[in-house]
Formats: sequence, structure tokens, C-alpha cells
Amino acid sequence: MSEINRAIRCSVDTCRFHDRSQYCTLEGIKVGRECECSKDKCDTECASFEYMN
Repeated sequence: MSEINRAIRCSVDTCRFHDRSQYCTLEGIKVGRECECSKDKCDTECASFEYMN
């Protein structure tokens, strides 16, 4: 397992990069969106998403 990245919190314990605690072991993450007009975190793949108007 790679070193824990305390800048990336994660609750998806089924991911291979999850540290089995609360963090990710990747150096960075990629955040995507479900549609071009994302205005809610439900429209994205990011639990920290906040709409910027």
C-alpha cells in the first residue's frame, strides 16, 4: 500500500486505494460530472461539491 494522503478523506472502503481508515493513498484524485450543467453534488462524482454561481 502507498503512503496515506491526509489531504484526501475517503469513506469508500471498497476502493483499492482506501487506507482502511479514512484516507486515500493516491497522490491526487480526478473529479468528474454527470452533465454539463452540474449545480448539485448529486450531479458530480465529488461528495465535497458545492455549486459556484
